[in-house]
Amino acid sequence: MSARYAIAEWFGRPFKHLPVAERQDLAHSALKLAPAPVCPFQRGMPVCSKQGGVCSIVSGDRPPVITCPSRFGEADLLPMWLARIAGFPEVYLAPEVPFMRSPTTGRPAGRVDLVIACDDGASSWFGLEIQAVYFSGKGMTADFELLRYNTEKRRRSPQPVAAPIGVHPALNGLCRNFR
Repeated sequence: MSARYAIAEWFGRPFKHLPVAERQDLAHSALKLAPAPVCPFQRGMPVCSKQGGVCSIVSGDRPPVITCPSRFGEADLLPMWLARIAGFPEVYLAPEVPFMRSPTTGRPAGRVDLVIACDDGASSWFGLEIQAVYFSGKGMTADFELLRYNTEKRRRSPQPVAAPIGVHPALNGLCRNFR
């Protein structure tokens, strides 16, 4: 039988530590019956835009798997990691950098998610495309409905529809500083 995944982080909060009332409130947000809370992983803390609000998922004792690209924004971990690999003592960041233009309109036609440079003149730079395991949260509606009314303190087993397909083992454990 394939592994079943459950919510590890929900709207930026560790699921296993959520009190019943907060789980119920977040279920209302996940079902769009209440406004979504802010995303703690994005600069400026905008409202979460991820359908269902699931930041990461977990199966058994395995490490959590990130399902939302915004989750990678925590404390600028990715640019700092890339700067260390590139050997940059300082790092200059530029998000959403256009890299080509449409031949018909002349407008930007593609963007690199993040560019880091070693100096403000960009004499040496690297581009980073940020991808998470694709998981929209649509399949978890049954879980959200259960959580909306559930008053049990223990974590419930996920419903059968909550298993993402094809989670590559190399992606496990990408949540650093996981609470």
